[in-house]
Amino acid sequence: MKKIILMTIFCSLAFGQAYHMQTVLGIKDGIKAADFEKAMIHHNKAHTGQGAVNTFSIVNGPNAGKYVRVAAAQWPTPLDMVDSVYDALSNHAPVAYDKWNNSMIEQVGGMEFWTLRPDLSRNIPTVEGADINGEQPNFITIYYYGVQQGGNANTEAVFSRFNEIAIQSDSARPWVAMTKTLGGNVSVYSYSTPHMTMSEVLAPAQAEFATVLAQMYSEDSDLDTKVRNGWSWIWSETWRFRPELSTTN
Repeated sequence: MKKIILMTIFCSLAFGQAYHMQTVLGIKDGIKAADFEKAMIHHNKAHTGQGAVNTFSIVNGPNAGKYVRVAAAQWPTPLDMVDSVYDALSNHAPVAYDKWNNSMIEQVGGMEFWTLRPDLSRNIPTVEGADINGEQPNFITIYYYGVQQGGNANTEAVFSRFNEIAIQSDSARPWVAMTKTLGGNVSVYSYSTPHMTMSEVLAPAQAEFATVLAQMYSEDSDLDTKVRNGWSWIWSETWRFRPELSTTN
């Protein structure tokens, strides 16, 4: 089974350009979720090799009830592989009796490309490190930050300082920072963190966030202004990994 989105050989890509590729899909009105998922499983016969995919269900947030399909042949995808992976995902050979098509699928914005930001990330899992206490995470929670016009400098400053303080703690909590490169509104940052249960992101993660934020306010009385002049909106969602809807070989 292909590794989950965050289970990746990271070290070789730490200083190179690497991308996360995803597509958000909904179910058209009148189609049952069970029929949609059964058709997706059959369709996955075409998604092998560089066209491999991991599938997630979105369990909360504005896109709750939809699905995310993530390029999984190698995550993140290095720049010199992007064209071949994109082609394999988009132009694969047809599958006989394939019903998973535009009659079932509601497209949400097309394929998105996100650039990995190692400088703003922490404790990124690797294949060798592989998981959480020997297990593959069940969930990924993502926070999105919409950057307003002219707000990049303030956004970078706030996120960089947050990461510097957080790294000094003993927490092993991983997060992966990315910036939108192509696909809809590109003035967006995202922070993803894997977890086994929903309670993990509601309790320990929030407590750690509050501690780091308190230190930032104590050293920078102008922090609120920087935030207001950085991003204009924030929202979050949680994905549940669906191995049965993902590439299995």
